[in-house]
Amino acid sequence: DELSAMTNKNMAFAYALSALSVFSIGAASAQDINANWFTHFEYDSSDAAEAADREFEWGESALFLTGNSGRWSFLSEATFQAPKYRDKQFTLERIRVRYEFNRDNAISFGKMHTPVNYWNDNFHHGRFFFPTINRPSSFGRFIPIHEVGVRFSGQSPMVEGVGYDIVLGTGQSEGDDAFGHGVQSYTASFSWAPTPQSKSMVSYYRDTILDHEDNPFHGGHHHGGDHGHGMSDHGMDMEAMDSGTDEDIPYELLSWSLHHEGDLWRTLTEVSANRTDQGEWNWAAFQYLGYHVNESLSVYGLFDYVNVSREEIHFSSGIEQRYGLGIEWFAANNASLKVELRREHDRAVQGHVDSTVLEAQLAFGF
Repeated sequence: DELSAMTNKNMAFAYALSALSVFSIGAASAQDINANWFTHFEYDSSDAAEAADREFEWGESALFLTGNSGRWSFLSEATFQAPKYRDKQFTLERIRVRYEFNRDNAISFGKMHTPVNYWNDNFHHGRFFFPTINRPSSFGRFIPIHEVGVRFSGQSPMVEGVGYDIVLGTGQSEGDDAFGHGVQSYTASFSWAPTPQSKSMVSYYRDTILDHEDNPFHGGHHHGGDHGHGMSDHGMDMEAMDSGTDEDIPYELLSWSLHHEGDLWRTLTEVSANRTDQGEWNWAAFQYLGYHVNESLSVYGLFDYVNVSREEIHFSSGIEQRYGLGIEWFAANNASLKVELRREHDRAVQGHVDSTVLEAQLAFGF
């Protein structure tokens, strides 16, 4: 009954936002509504025994809708993936309505991507626009990809290129249950774009992990060395089942991003530090460096690192590292082929796994 009630709340929230989205663009012409569809296919080969049998995989498909009418606009993103690869075939990733007070300031409400770093604020679920095949590893642990809440955003009228985003959110533990326990998360993000080709972001995120010992991502010392769950493509799966322990802990995340894209070079740096219950800091770093050989071909290198303290009480302790080289070829305006050769190292408390991975991804965008 409790699960059914929660599902009904989530559906009611989605329907209400959908109705408001329709209302907000009711006067819009067909030219003001855009629909895009993205999908991708992947194959990887690894010398690690547990990954040796992986086969060709149809990845996540995303339907991306946007529209506007005057000062109102809406955005929705829904994804599909075959039941062979994930439990929920259809997922509503984002649905938000935005109202612009003026040229520099706006308010948005709904389910949205949190503006904690450049990657999450600029790339949606379609892999066609990803600079690498996969998201940074920190997205599978620490990054709150989605948030249900209210977002205030804008640009400074005094300093050109300076922007801000403030989000009051439901929190990761509540999932899509809008403000079930009031405002649980807070995001403050500030950016500076000195040129159209460059942008830097810094952010602070605070949340409360409800009933953290029963949380699906719990991997601390309470469970006798349990390493918790692996990477999740949808980010922090912090929606917990109620065990009655009610042991809630605070979560903090500091992030910094730097992105630049010129005629020949493209770089993206993502650095973050996080901690739970005011304990020791965990940290993560991601670096991408790409060179445009010509209009359709690029080569790039990547480095990805996650370090979780042995004293961490919620997330799984250990070090994960991957680095490698890749190539991206735009076979057409709507088709991209990426191939990566990577070395990966997973050093958990109970053992080490080292592997070499060759992965290919064919992505489409329409």
